[in-house]
Amino acid sequence: MLKKIFPLIASALAVALLSACYHDKHEFMANEFGGQPVGYVALQLMWDNEADADATLKSITFQAFGADDIVRSRTFTSVEEAAAWLQQLPVGNYDILVAANMDEASGYVLTTGSGTRSTARLTTTSVALADYNLPPSQSWFAVTNVTISESDIIVAQIRLRRLLSTLAITISEVPEGYSLTASVEHTAQGVILSETDGSGRYGVASADEQTVECGLLATDGTNHSLTRRFMPTASSQERTIISIEIATPEGTSFKRIINAPAMLIGQDHSLNIRYSELQSVIYINSTNVNDWNIGTILDGGSAEGTK
Repeated sequence: MLKKIFPLIASALAVALLSACYHDKHEFMANEFGGQPVGYVALQLMWDNEADADATLKSITFQAFGADDIVRSRTFTSVEEAAAWLQQLPVGNYDILVAANMDEASGYVLTTGSGTRSTARLTTTSVALADYNLPPSQSWFAVTNVTISESDIIVAQIRLRRLLSTLAITISEVPEGYSLTASVEHTAQGVILSETDGSGRYGVASADEQTVECGLLATDGTNHSLTRRFMPTASSQERTIISIEIATPEGTSFKRIINAPAMLIGQDHSLNIRYSELQSVIYINSTNVNDWNIGTILDGGSAEGTK
């Protein structure tokens, strides 16, 4: 079940009260479009994943794209501010894009193109990280379509979807004194929020790729682990390459390669193996299109991924 970020419209009665409040507000709004017939849109923010219900949104960017190059944008600093807002728009169809916590303070670069439309209305909008080697915080986005009718108030349901993939690696029973360093190859340089994938869902990883240096894995006794967020795998690649550099107390070093399925937008991926099972190359076959989670059973350097 989708969980609303704010409880103000959690019931039918609350929706009615909210609509009445918006009605009072729009009665006092001057026409911003030279006397054209106008209507109004308000946001109902919702989580795509209930696990995000405790997340704090400090920056919420709204953009509405319509015909005749009509574009309206606004940034809110809280959920309460976004919930209380009402946007006037000329009658017609609009694509609405919402990006949450994709601001500069959160380590993101959000770019909206000028004049190039990826659909009939939506302007090309992409997001990248300011520094790919710094562990990023999670962010969310959504795209929806609304039809504005004269004098009507439309409450647009915005289902916020995670942007970043999460990768968790645990290597157990590592010999004492060994250190492990990780890097992840084929991660996308960004995500195009305004494009749709093969299933029609908004958000497509860019084709440009890069390698992210993750540094030393954290240690807890003989367990070495890494949990970190990444841009999804680049659309030009079908696999994720995880390199583990191993250094011994004697000063020698060697590398192990984990060839895994693509990391997907907003998905969690995990790998848990024993040090003795590390081989020169481990190839992971995914058995689930949305996720891969590898336990401790390897067979000849190959593993089947299960959710």
